[in-house]
Amino acid sequence: MSSGTNFRFPELTVAGSPINMGRQIGEHFRSQIVKLSELVLDRFNKGTTRPISWERAEEVARRSFDRVEDVFPGPLDELRGTAESSGVSLERLMVLNARNMLGDTSEGCTSIMVGSEASESGKGFAGQNWDNDPAMSSLSAVITRKGEGVSSFTSWMQPGLVAYMGFNSAGIGICMNALNGPSDSAGLPWYFFVRSILESTSSAAAVNAVESSPRALTANAAMITAEGPLDMEITPGSVESIRADSESGGVLVHTNHCVHPSLESNNSEFSDRIYGQSFDRRDRGLAILAENMTTGKLTLDHAKELLSDHDGFPTSICRHPNDEPTTGWQRTVISIILEPGDNRMHVSNGNPCENNYEIYYAG
Repeated sequence: MSSGTNFRFPELTVAGSPINMGRQIGEHFRSQIVKLSELVLDRFNKGTTRPISWERAEEVARRSFDRVEDVFPGPLDELRGTAESSGVSLERLMVLNARNMLGDTSEGCTSIMVGSEASESGKGFAGQNWDNDPAMSSLSAVITRKGEGVSSFTSWMQPGLVAYMGFNSAGIGICMNALNGPSDSAGLPWYFFVRSILESTSSAAAVNAVESSPRALTANAAMITAEGPLDMEITPGSVESIRADSESGGVLVHTNHCVHPSLESNNSEFSDRIYGQSFDRRDRGLAILAENMTTGKLTLDHAKELLSDHDGFPTSICRHPNDEPTTGWQRTVISIILEPGDNRMHVSNGNPCENNYEIYYAG
């Protein structure tokens, strides 16, 4: 691990009604939200072979309003407050939150989930590398939301999004992976489901929140809960749960292809949507965990070692820029490890092989 210089992401804690939390976020992060709203479509188009216009992007966003209002009125009210105080229109903020619905694009991640029985501390943890656009680093922050009548949660994210990777006061932590599979434009944007998971009071409530609403995308939720690791492979037509068992040693690893038997056909049908070396990265992650578990239980240092691994460089678990024409400009923007049982997370600003992890506590 390098002792490279690092800086912390900006931090903010907000509380109150959704619209008031949104106003606080919009006022505090106005410049970042304005810049992100101007940048998001350019960066989306950079990662796709079918670029779209702002007119088309805002049309997609407007179609989501009524559906989101019916199912997730609180987060939509938050966006209204953010729009009001940041000066960025609600349509533009919805483009940020519906950006995965604009068309096919490539992004990757490697996630691990370690149950309490496999952890040296006796508390479970989850972690991932977020392989994406390096321009997002300077536009990101750690935000704690203390809403009314829901679990509070802390999330690393770009301000203007309703939720991203993080953990909540009910002991749930969520990482996420892009996943190959179908989409449905009549469904709801992915980040609103992430918000519903983080505002849930139990893992059962989190699963129900996802299962009970129409979904736009195929995506993966890599979760650590009080009951242990829980991975949800989510499609418009189904939600399939994968749990750690004695055979897995109490750990799970997930990358960017489907693992559940009922969804494995997606790996051939949607093979063009599988992000670089997904199968190799998952096999490598499982092998590293298995090797470390032969000498004892797993620690955060083991997780950091795994997330810094360069087997298959540069499209390795720790990803670096390369000459692949569509995604070679991407890299591991952050590495994150969630410890919901201790109300904290560890985040590297940049590749973990070059940058230290900073610790962030719930606000």
